[in-house]
Formats: sequence, structure tokens, C-alpha cells
Amino acid sequence: MNKKSGFTLAEVLVTLMIIGVIAAMTIPSLMQSTSQQEYKAAFKKAISMLNQAVTLNYALDGEDGTDFTGESFFDLMTQRLNVMSTGTNSDLYTADGMYFKAMAAGPDSTAANDCAVEGGNGKDNICSIVEVDVNGMKGPNKPSDATDKVYDIFTVAIYPQKALPATSTQSEILYRK
Repeated sequence: MNKKSGFTLAEVLVTLMIIGVIAAMTIPSLMQSTSQQEYKAAFKKAISMLNQAVTLNYALDGEDGTDFTGESFFDLMTQRLNVMSTGTNSDLYTADGMYFKAMAAGPDSTAANDCAVEGGNGKDNICSIVEVDVNGMKGPNKPSDATDKVYDIFTVAIYPQKALPATSTQSEILYRK
């Protein structure tokens, strides 16, 4: 007798159904994790871009964050970032698709030059706040204010010679593995 071994159609269909169920359960969580990692990487890039802009401006013009307080920090961004288009007098898009919006002076500043005050923690005062949407206007357009869910909008504090995450939660998002 010639007996050929193989799988029946029913066995193949059951196997494909099992693989489909497993894929349906795991792929959404993998996709969410991947997008959160992309947002974190883009946030690191945005911080780096702003730090380079502040450093370059200080090296070339001798002006640091204290010379560009509040919404006038927009001027520094338009000079030192690779700007594709600008909106109002406070927001712009860069060539890599990020959206930056210069906000008012930081919570430690009440006057335009408070971040320049020497003595005490004058060098640690926030000169400006910049809101960054790391993927432009694409969704989800939600602020990242919790460490368990990372979204695409972040807030960056501009100090006289550095840019850092504005909140401790965003610092944790940026620096945790």
C-alpha cells in the first residue's frame, strides 16, 4: 500500500486560526509600544535640537536664553532651527516634521529678564517654555503627562544655556529605559 502522510485541511485551518488569535492579541500592544518608543526618540531629538540652537546662538552671537525670554524665543528658533514654515509669531514647523510653539516665560519668571538674575538660583530660572509636537499635526496630539502612556506633545523648559524637559514626569519619560 502507498500511504502518503500529510496534514488534513481541517488541521491546517485550526492551526491558522490559532496563529490568527495569537497575532490579534499581541500585535496591538506591539504597535503601541513601538509608537511610544518613536515619540521618546523624537522627544530626545527635539531637546537636542533646542540645546544646539541655544549653544550655537551663544557661540555665534553671544546671546543665551536670557536674551530671548518668553515668546521672543521664537526669534532664536527661526534663526537656528531648520525651519520649513512659520505660523503666527510663536510657532513653526521644522524640516523633520516637528512643530514648535514658543510659550510665555517660565513659572520662575515674572518679568522678561528674571532668568538672568545672578545670585540665588538665577541661572536655574526658566527663561522660556516651548511646546513640541514631535510628529507635527498627526495624531494623537495629546500631551505626555503620565509615564505609562507616552504621546506626541511635550513641554521643554529653556534655561539660560540649556533646554530640559519642563516637568519631572517628562524627565522620567526621557531618561528611563
